[in-house]
Amino acid sequence: MNDYKKLVIECIREETKDFKTIVFRDGHGLQYQAGQFITLVDNSGLTEIRRSYSIISSPVLKEPLSIGVKRIDNGFFSRILTDRVQPGDTLFTTGAGGFFRLPENINSFRSMFFFAAGSGIAPVLSLLKTTIHLYTGISVYLVYSNQSVESTAYLRELKQLEQQYPDRLVIHFLFSTDADLRRARLNRELLLEFLTIASPDRDKTLFYTCGPESYMRMIIFLLQEEGFPKDHIKKEDFNPGEKKRFSRTPPDKNSYPIQLELHGKTHDIPVQYPDTILQAARKIKLNLPYSCETGKCGSCAAKCLSGKIWLSNNEVLTDQDLARGLTLTCTGYPQSGDVVLKIE
Repeated sequence: MNDYKKLVIECIREETKDFKTIVFRDGHGLQYQAGQFITLVDNSGLTEIRRSYSIISSPVLKEPLSIGVKRIDNGFFSRILTDRVQPGDTLFTTGAGGFFRLPENINSFRSMFFFAAGSGIAPVLSLLKTTIHLYTGISVYLVYSNQSVESTAYLRELKQLEQQYPDRLVIHFLFSTDADLRRARLNRELLLEFLTIASPDRDKTLFYTCGPESYMRMIIFLLQEEGFPKDHIKKEDFNPGEKKRFSRTPPDKNSYPIQLELHGKTHDIPVQYPDTILQAARKIKLNLPYSCETGKCGSCAAKCLSGKIWLSNNEVLTDQDLARGLTLTCTGYPQSGDVVLKIE
C-alpha cells in the first residue's frame, strides 16, 4: 500500500441508524476542495476494491477531515466502515477528487440552491458550509428530503447554521412521512414554489443536486425548462452503475502508444482496443487514480496535452472542462499516435 496515503480514524459519530461520520486525526495534509470525495482502497481480498465517500468537512474551516458513510446492506466497503472499523484503525486512500465543487468565478454569483435527498447531503454539506462562511455576497438555499426527522443526517448542525446566518441561509426540510402530502416529497409544483419565493437571477444562480437518479433528473429537467443555464447546474452521482463496456465504440480502434505523466514521471503505455487507457495502464501495473470506472465520478481525470481522446461515456466533465483539455482515462480511447496525458 506504499502508493496510498494513510488516514487514521480519530472518532466515529452515528448520525442516524444507518449513517455515520468518520473523522480522521491526520487528514490536514490531504488537499481537497469543498464538495469532493476521497477514494478508499481495500486490498484484503484477492482483488483491489475502491470506493469513494464524500467529504463533509470544509477546507476553509478548522475542521478535521471527515467523510459521511451510509450503510448499504450488500455494500462490502460501507459495511466495513459502519460495522467494523474503530478509532485508531488505519484506512488507505488515493486522495481527493471529483468535480462537484465551486467554480473559479464563484464571486460572480449571487444565489446558490442545493437539492439533497438522503445521503446526498454529504457533499452538499461541505459546499454549503464553505459558501456560507467564505462568500458573504451569496444567498444560500437548501432543500433537503428525507423519510423522517429521525433519518435526517446532520439535522442539528444544519439548524444551527440556519440560526447563525438567518439572512443568508434558508433551509426547507421535506419528510415523506409528513401529514401534509404537498410537502412530503419534492415535486414540480413545490420546486417552482421555492424558486418563485427566492426569485433568483437566472444568470447569477448556481444549482447543486445529489440524490437518487430520478430525483436529480426531475430537478435538472425542470431547471433547464425554466431557462437556467446548463453549465450552472451540477449533480453528484453516488451510483457508479455496472462496470460494463458501453455500446458506443470509438471511431478509430487502432492500437496507439500514449505518454502519461504521473507524479512527475513519464510512462509509455500501449493502448489496444477494447482496452481503455485506464485498463491498459493497469495491465502494465501502473497505479492510476480511479474509482467508478464508468465515467461518472471524475477520479480518473487527466489533462490531455496533445492528441485526441474519444470518450465512450462522460457524465462528469462539462463542456468547459473538455475545452480546457480534461479527459477521463476510465472511458477514454486514444484516437491518434501523439497523445500525451498528465495526471496531477
